Amino acid sequence: MLIDTFNDTIDIWISELNRFDLAQLLLKPDDGSWSLGQLYNHLIEDTGWFNDQIEISLTDEANRNVQMSEAARTLFAKGSFSDERIQGDPLSAEKVKQPKSIKELRTGLEQLKFNTNVIWSKMQSMQQFGKSEHPGLGFFNCYEWLQYSEMHMRHHLRQKERIERFLNTGKTV
Repeated sequence: MLIDTFNDTIDIWISELNRFDLAQLLLKPDDGSWSLGQLYNHLIEDTGWFNDQIEISLTDEANRNVQMSEAARTLFAKGSFSDERIQGDPLSAEKVKQPKSIKELRTGLEQLKFNTNVIWSKMQSMQQFGKSEHPGLGFFNCYEWLQYSEMHMRHHLRQKERIERFLNTGKTV
């Protein structure tokens, strides 16, 4: 079930917080990269936005017949992002904030998990719903947004592994 997959993935992120201290979470492999703490904040911010999109699609039936892009269809058919490394905006390393504490990150993730499960309950009672627009992939319904959210978190596990290798070796990968 989709919510179980989401919960399993977010639980990985929550439990992995136990492996790091704040100094490790703040350390960047290089000036143009995120720290592990920034990666966690990115997930919290984006997943919160994805949940907002789910809520829009549940309350507004507009765009219900508008399709996702071909690239999105391919992504959803595969069930995951490609293995290639996606280069973001070089300035994004400065835009995503560093965490103030591990507790802040844990609380953010746990709140996201709770909120997403509440939204899931709403989704189960809905007969019809609309869609909202992803900035680059077209229009998603509530179930597609939740699947996208989980795929996004899972995709960033690879980035987390690269940052961890840096923390363990001092070398960027």
